[in-house]
Amino acid sequence: MGVLAPLSDMPQDERGYSIVPHEVATGADCDGCLIIEERGDMADLKCNSCGAVVDTVLIDRAALRLTELGSEETCSARCPHCGATNVFRGYTIIEAFICSECGEGVRVERPVE
Repeated sequence: MGVLAPLSDMPQDERGYSIVPHEVATGADCDGCLIIEERGDMADLKCNSCGAVVDTVLIDRAALRLTELGSEETCSARCPHCGATNVFRGYTIIEAFICSECGEGVRVERPVE
């Protein structure tokens, strides 16, 4: 569980999705913005300029994922099971997470900021 950084000042498109520059989301040298391209119950977060697919998520997570990618806030925590460092863009505090490497659930003893 994390605390999402507030992004109320982020501009939105006509569908209510955050407008996130590709450069902000990934550091790419690109002047495009990320768009959501729906494919059934999945969504590609794709650059409208260079066409790069930044992420693919369930359609109901697309808006949240854009917000995460547009956030300057990041937080990371190491998995005690496999040692992998998990990075969480868009979060300021991490209390628990599922490791992206081994899939194990981790409860953080002291919330990481």
